[in-house]
Formats: sequence, structure tokens, C-alpha cells
Amino acid sequence: MGFGRCAFALLSMIFFPFLLFAGTVRLINNSPYDLRAVIRGGDGSFLSEVVIKSQKETVWTDTYGNFGTYGGSNGDLNQAYRSKTPYSVLWYCLDGGDYAFCDIVATGAVVTSQSCMGNRMCKPQRQEPYPPQPEGNYLYKEQTPPPRTQ
Repeated sequence: MGFGRCAFALLSMIFFPFLLFAGTVRLINNSPYDLRAVIRGGDGSFLSEVVIKSQKETVWTDTYGNFGTYGGSNGDLNQAYRSKTPYSVLWYCLDGGDYAFCDIVATGAVVTSQSCMGNRMCKPQRQEPYPPQPEGNYLYKEQTPPPRTQ
């Protein structure tokens, strides 16, 4: 094998993993609420949605196995493989209310829920009242001292 082929093989092994993850966005939910993130393409098309728990993160990608298939002479056949950048990330509360909106999200960007535009508030979860405790379960209760014996 010549030097040119060895150099090409070495460079391919180094840069090929980056091509697989070319369409990634890191989504970080740094809010106190569990949120649903909806990813839309630059043309408004729906790409994906994911539920992210509070203080957790995930990586979303759209390009596994689609490298090099942009269009050619008949672009309608390969429209699913066309670039949808820049992305938009819409954050929703789990009850369906709007939380925040980030537009013009580039490939490889990090999107946090608190850094996007919007009201960034969800309705508080309605908590059920605790059932009343029975009378005899308390440790410190008004007690009468025992009678003194002499």
C-alpha cells in the first residue's frame, strides 16, 4: 500500500465518527420541571420529540447512516435526507402548556431549557392532601405525668 492510501485510511478513521454525529443537538433540561422537547426543522417539519426529566440531558441526532445522500438530480426522492438546519427546539410542560422556544439552533449546539425565550413556568402539580393521622401515632403528645408514689 502506498503512502497516499495509508494517509487516506488514517484520516478516514479519525474523521468518520464526526460525520456520523453531524446532525446532533444536546438538550439539557435545567428547569425544576419535567419537560417535553420538540425538535423541528428549519422548514417547520416535525423531526422528533423527547421527554427529559428535570436536571437531566440527552443528545438528539438526525443523521445516522444518511451521510452523502443530499439530493442529486431528483431531489424529491431524497427529501427525507436533506438538511433541516437550523433547528428549532420547543419546550413544553407535561400538561401541554408552553414553556420556552429556541430558534436558529445550529448543528452541534447545546440547548438548555432556561436559556430559551418564553415564560419558563409550568402550572404547579396538584398535590393530594395527606390523609389525617390517627390520634395515637404521635411521639410527643400532651401526656399527664404518672402519679407520685411515696
